[in-house]
Amino acid sequence: MGAEDHKACITRFFKIILSWDYYLLKYSKETSCDQNDDGKATGLRKVKQTYNDVDDYISTFEPLIFEEAKAQITRDKSDDDDEGETGWMLGMIMETAELDGFHLPMMLCEESIKQNDLLVISKQKFEVGKTPKSYAFAFVEHRQQEKIKLRMHLNGEYKELNTDKVVKCSRLMSMRPLIRKENQLYVLKVCSLSTIVREYVALWSISSLPFKDLILSATESNSNKGDRAWKISEPLKEFIETNHNKSQLEAINAGLSRNTFVLIQWKGAGQGWGKEG
Repeated sequence: MGAEDHKACITRFFKIILSWDYYLLKYSKETSCDQNDDGKATGLRKVKQTYNDVDDYISTFEPLIFEEAKAQITRDKSDDDDEGETGWMLGMIMETAELDGFHLPMMLCEESIKQNDLLVISKQKFEVGKTPKSYAFAFVEHRQQEKIKLRMHLNGEYKELNTDKVVKCSRLMSMRPLIRKENQLYVLKVCSLSTIVREYVALWSISSLPFKDLILSATESNSNKGDRAWKISEPLKEFIETNHNKSQLEAINAGLSRNTFVLIQWKGAGQGWGKEG
């Protein structure tokens, strides 16, 4: 993926996520995404074995990545979860800048805030029974000693992942005058987006992969594979079969098959690891 494509990918990702309404996602039965009569998010397409082209592949998996991000944002965090919420804290805006439609303030904040963290920046703490008025997501681009550089998108919201049409939002517009030097705002750490960002960039980079046709078709161009699978000793085979579950065995056997392309999913879904396809 070239530099321009990478920039466009990152810009799209953060325009969408940073425009979301944390309060609705977290505390309301209604969410900022459309739902069908069963309460399931619309726009999600069935994952297929083969795809017509790169656009078909991306349009299938992109909504799933954003649903994964929403699940990570809204999941309950235990008190000992380092990646979870840390409680409200005060931060002070030290510098301000705008670039490519994003606000990029520098903020003085506690050391518990790390690079790639997703934060909520608010005029006031959220209180039970009171709907907040001025708040927005912010992504930690990097940390410089006691200061953090944030990325915020305060232009409006987007519906159904359409970044060509922005919907005005009083919640975000009311935050714009608050992003000024020496202004204090409340900060809430929500989660880390490091994994989600990597997944999203990887999805959009498929067009630059030399084996993209293999991914889209799920078949090898050379059908005459022959007997090229790796052989392992019987004692090792027995040990593996005894100490791994069915999904893990499928992943191991797929790796031993020496097929040109094997995709193995790690713990992303929290269900252990296994062969994805």
